[in-house]
Amino acid sequence: MGFDPYTASDLEPDYPPMNPILTEAVGSELKTRLLHTAGLLLNQYEQVRDWLGGAPGQGSNSWVVAPKHSLNRRALLCADPHLNVQLPAPLYEMHLSCPTLQASGATQPGLPGLAMGHNNLIAWGAVNALVDTQDLFIEQVHPDDPRLFLYDGNWEQATVIEEPITVRRGGTHVEQVVMTRHGALLNGLLASDFTGAGKSGPAATVPLSLQWSGLAPGNQLRARIALLRAQDWESFTAALQDWVTPAQSFTYADARGNIGGLLAGRMPLRGQHLGLVPAPGWDAAFAWAGTIPHTELPRVYNPPSGLIVAANQKLVGDDYPYFLGVEFDPGWRAARIEEMLLEKERHTIRDMQEIQQDNQSKFAQAFTPWLTLLRSEDPWEKTAIQLLRKWNWRMDSDSSGALCFHFVVGNLLEMGFGDKLGPARTGYFGVSVAPLATQHGLRLHAEARLLELINEHDESIWFTDAASGRRRMRDEVLQEALTRAMKSIRQVHGDSSLRWAWGRSHQIRFPHPLGRARLVGGFFDRGPLPIGGDGTTPNQTRSRTALPAGLVQVLPAYRQVYEVGAWDRAETVIAGGQSGHPLSRLYDDQIMMWREGVYHATPWSDEAIDKLTEYKLTLTPG
Repeated sequence: MGFDPYTASDLEPDYPPMNPILTEAVGSELKTRLLHTAGLLLNQYEQVRDWLGGAPGQGSNSWVVAPKHSLNRRALLCADPHLNVQLPAPLYEMHLSCPTLQASGATQPGLPGLAMGHNNLIAWGAVNALVDTQDLFIEQVHPDDPRLFLYDGNWEQATVIEEPITVRRGGTHVEQVVMTRHGALLNGLLASDFTGAGKSGPAATVPLSLQWSGLAPGNQLRARIALLRAQDWESFTAALQDWVTPAQSFTYADARGNIGGLLAGRMPLRGQHLGLVPAPGWDAAFAWAGTIPHTELPRVYNPPSGLIVAANQKLVGDDYPYFLGVEFDPGWRAARIEEMLLEKERHTIRDMQEIQQDNQSKFAQAFTPWLTLLRSEDPWEKTAIQLLRKWNWRMDSDSSGALCFHFVVGNLLEMGFGDKLGPARTGYFGVSVAPLATQHGLRLHAEARLLELINEHDESIWFTDAASGRRRMRDEVLQEALTRAMKSIRQVHGDSSLRWAWGRSHQIRFPHPLGRARLVGGFFDRGPLPIGGDGTTPNQTRSRTALPAGLVQVLPAYRQVYEVGAWDRAETVIAGGQSGHPLSRLYDDQIMMWREGVYHATPWSDEAIDKLTEYKLTLTPG
């Protein structure tokens, strides 16, 4: 089924108005006006349709608690980055001890500094900000010279970079990368991956270049090292002015009791063009006008509420003068974390760990009432309805309500969008074509848009049966989704509701790159194991849009909980182990700890380290 741009824009949800915005902090009375995202998309489409012609396109949590809400009157800072499931673990725990600095935390193997952690006075966490730092530009090529491109009335010579690639048993392939003022031309990639070899179409014929702030020279490594040396809010923010990419929402706390949060990264300064659709590369009015000044990026310091939550949600209200994007997480995790922080006046490290492991879904809480209104004479459907009426919206591995909920929502997504989107289905449901990032956030946007439709419309074009063209009312779609769900559950898990458990469908396997090798693959992989959570819970364990759900693709790869200043009380855990060698006991020794919500001490002082030391390896020059 094909869509005109006006119908396609209806796939994009607004940010749920009940969910928090980062810079408002928790408990703010400020009410923000939410832009209608579909309107932004349509506005951008109107600008480019004349150029294109009339032919019918990993998340994280971190939060910080001020001393007034802490039992021990010290700030609490927590972070758990959500990354692809893999072995060896994607993050490595490290304590750096040098004559001029000390710091402890987690890093990506091979990179200097720490991704998150603490030094003697401050602690920090980081989550992906999900801001838009990439734009596509339509290039106009000279009719006689394919290396000349029009810009502002003049023809500019492109740069051609030759990249020789040695192919095993195949000689050397030379890839020519054509660089315009905006960036590299993508047409070779688009033609092979999206239009198909030898096929024609807009992706193959319209020259498209990609401009990305991360491709410009920067001082990212200097920022990582400066973070290790920061001693207060001023030096912390100064260190991050060199941060380039990926754009991150950083949380901050220091031993003096101050807390803060800020956006760091190189964000393009756009004019009339918002980057939601390709722009005319020949028109200077659509060019980037530099980057947003670091001092004007969103930040919050010592908010009155004493609480800051960063969970990939929307960063600012619509009165912010610069455009940052529209692809933010819908905010279900942020809303649940905020809810738990407001349940108690004073918190401990144990409370923070409970939040990190929480499996309750605010999305399910908002959606389930519609399912509890259904009626049926079918005994299995009656059982499912009753389970959903008694359900507490928790995605625990032994929950039968969670299993029924996911099967119903999965069928609703397919009936509402999947049967109409054709080749765009997998992308809209969050499956990425990038090998290093198997999932992206559009799945969560699809779920949020589905909830909007159910809440607001008795009938909609999206409720139509694509195969027959039969229009359906909301209640019909819900009833049919339940019937399909129960048929699938019985086929996969049997007729007995005693076997209906979310963990039977939702499991995790820790794969190693060599795990696919015949005969020896099982030596490297670990699992599968039943696991709770889903893509909308603080304990985010996201799987692909499929029935049954299949293996988890994204998880909290590392959890840190700090009582800021009392560094010997720090507790952390990684989803894997410190070693990359399958024969080492440290290869997978933290997997079961991580799964069961157990942490290990991360000592700081020499005395605490000596007390927990099992062995010491000393490397001396030869």
